[in-house]
Order: sequence, then C-alpha cells, then structure tokens
Amino acid sequence: MLEENAIVTAPATNDPAYKPKRAQRIAEALAFAGGTADAPNKHVIAALPLGKEAFFMKPGKEAQRENPNIHDMFPGVGKDGANEVATFTFEVIWEHLVEISIINQILFKKVLVLLYRNCFFIDHAADENGNLRYAPSAEVLDCINKIDYAVRAGFNDKFKKEKIGLLEFLHFIDLLGWNEDVKYHVANNAADFTAKNANVGRPNTIISVISVPLRINDFLSNVIENVERVERINVRLILSTMQQLSKSRGVYPMSHKQLREYLSPYLDGER
Repeated sequence: MLEENAIVTAPATNDPAYKPKRAQRIAEALAFAGGTADAPNKHVIAALPLGKEAFFMKPGKEAQRENPNIHDMFPGVGKDGANEVATFTFEVIWEHLVEISIINQILFKKVLVLLYRNCFFIDHAADENGNLRYAPSAEVLDCINKIDYAVRAGFNDKFKKEKIGLLEFLHFIDLLGWNEDVKYHVANNAADFTAKNANVGRPNTIISVISVPLRINDFLSNVIENVERVERINVRLILSTMQQLSKSRGVYPMSHKQLREYLSPYLDGER
C-alpha cells in the first residue's frame, strides 16, 4: 500500500506556477538549435535505464509543411539511433492504454494517474541547470517499476508481445505535451498564452490521452457485462466518444471532476 500512497494525487486546479513552468520549457525549446530535414539536431532531455534516452529531434515533421511550423520538434525514446516511439500516433497511444485496461483495471487507473501527474508537473523537478525535467521521486519511481513489471507480465500473458516500458512511455508523453505547447503558444519567438486558450497544448493533449481510453474502457466494460444480453449493450458509449473526437480533431479532455470520479482513490486528494 505504501507505493500506492506515493501516487495519490489531489486534482491540480488553479496552480499559479503551472503556466510559468510551461513558459520556461517553451523558452528552453526555442533555444534548441535546429538542423535540417535530412539532418535534424538531436537534443537529449533525459538519460533512461539500459542506455536509453528521451530526446527531441529538431526540426520536426511539421516544419516541412506548406505552411510550416518552424518550432516543431519530433519526440523520441531509444538508444543507438533508434526511436521506439517513432510510430506513436494518438491511435497507438490509446491502443496501448486500452490494452492495459484489459490486462488489469487497477493498473490502468494507476497508469492514468501517473499521466495526470505528468501533465501538471507533479513529478518534475529542476535539474542542475535549472531546467524542468520529469524526475519522479524514489517512492514514485518504485511505484512505476512495480506497475511496469505487472503490465509487462500482462502483455506477455494476454497479448503475447513486448511493449514499451512504463518509464519510457511517461517520458515520451512528457515530450509530446512539451512540443504541443511549443507549437501553440509561441509569438515573436517567445512564450505567449494570450492568443489561444491556455488549456490548448500540454493540458488538452495529455488529458485527452487519459480521457479517450477511459471512455473506450466504459464501452468494453459494458460489452463484457452484457455479453449474454446483447440488447443491453450501450453502443452510444463509444459513438458519443467518436462523435466528440471527430468534432474536436482528437481533443477530448475530461474535467478534473470527471477524472476524479474515474480515477478514485488515486486521484482524490486524500493521502
């Protein structure tokens, strides 16, 4: 139970330090030197176990568009020139999390709470250069490792395949959210949150990563519960999610209140 207590989290509402932290990271990313489309520059963000790294390649793919996003970067996790997350679209990310829900509902909740904490910098800290980095405490890291062990066993048992480790996945989502902030909140080569709603970027992206699998899990649970009573299957559970995603182009963030209802007891503010 001690490792579970380490990730019990209060809803991160109205944190006055949140926007300044995002602005700090935007400024850091803008200072990264960019290469070319054929030879992008690699910027290592974190050293991971087993010789792996979390990194950005700059410029990213959107810098090559007809209407280019010159600040775009490409997140990566891997070693020896490999990028394990090169194909991680939102569809792949959601698939990965839904498969965890099939493995075990408690593990699913814990992983989503770790993503929630990641979104709001709860497990981040300043490094020796003052840069904000994903750096879970020893207690949280112990929890991550235990969840990772159980999830890996579940993937091998139920899906007969190896998947990305949980720590690497969390670092990737951190980079993904960081890059989304850089894409949407830059004006005159500086962080700017005035042109767009502050929720655009990191929070909407990562909370959508959490929210969509929760809604899909609702549908799967309903199907499983009513497998012998087909007339009770609520198809609207999945159709409403699909409709919302089509309207919002993949953005589907639940409110803090909704997430608390889904992710209790790990997201409830009681330690």
